[in-house]
Amino acid sequence: MDLTIVTLEPKPAIAIRDTCTADELGDKFGEIYREIGVYMKVNSVNMTGPPFGIYHAYSADSIDLEAGYPADSIPPEGSRIHSISTYDGKAAMSEFRGHYDGLSAAWKEFAELVDNAGYKLAGPCFEVYITDPFKEPDTDKWITELYTPIE
Repeated sequence: MDLTIVTLEPKPAIAIRDTCTADELGDKFGEIYREIGVYMKVNSVNMTGPPFGIYHAYSADSIDLEAGYPADSIPPEGSRIHSISTYDGKAAMSEFRGHYDGLSAAWKEFAELVDNAGYKLAGPCFEVYITDPFKEPDTDKWITELYTPIE
């Protein structure tokens, strides 16, 4: 796994923030993306980039996550679906190839690389899902970018 330092520009996005356990994580992402997908279709909102998942807090008992899509429109206030800006700034990045089941091990390796390089965390870690699993059935070709905002 390689570590790259990048500077990201913010993009308008829509997302849902929720909590779950580690065992529920895949189902929770599916639930959130389905809900946002219906909203986007009904309201003619276009996706302007790949989906993402942000980990605000991660423990053995509970995961505080936010998932969504960069989009060309924002939802009305008071909805479970809300508008955000994607991360703006310097980040360490690595690319993971494979099924999502391997992400936990990839994050451990990535965290060690970031730590060993001496970078300090400057915000919640996040993933960007480059490959659409509905279009690419070969899980060995799935690409997920891992990001850690750094100072």
